[in-house]
Amino acid sequence: MPLVMHATRIHCDARDASACEGIAAVTVPHPEIPEWQQRTGSIPFASPHLGEDGVRVTRSYPADSAIMMTSVTYHWHTAPGLPDVMLRGHHDDPQVVAAAMEPLDDFARTLRLPRNR
Repeated sequence: MPLVMHATRIHCDARDASACEGIAAVTVPHPEIPEWQQRTGSIPFASPHLGEDGVRVTRSYPADSAIMMTSVTYHWHTAPGLPDVMLRGHHDDPQVVAAAMEPLDDFARTLRLPRNR
């Protein structure tokens, strides 16, 4: 399975990213999986194009009895009136995500919002 990445723009004019609708979902444990089987961590993540108010969240959880899924989500909370940006990736091998983390970080820092014409 390849490492799959999705970029999304969301509109959120809240004062901080934690107040944006749906953002908490990347850190809230899945209700159908015991919490002790889930790992979540987050760090601040700045971007030269999207600003300093970013975060990178990694999660690991069992997808089924034989597969451990790992995801990484980058979220930048932008100024009111501009869309926030989320970049999400997932893979069924935590070692693949761990080995690709530095290139993923580098790629995430290249994202830009399209200019309005």
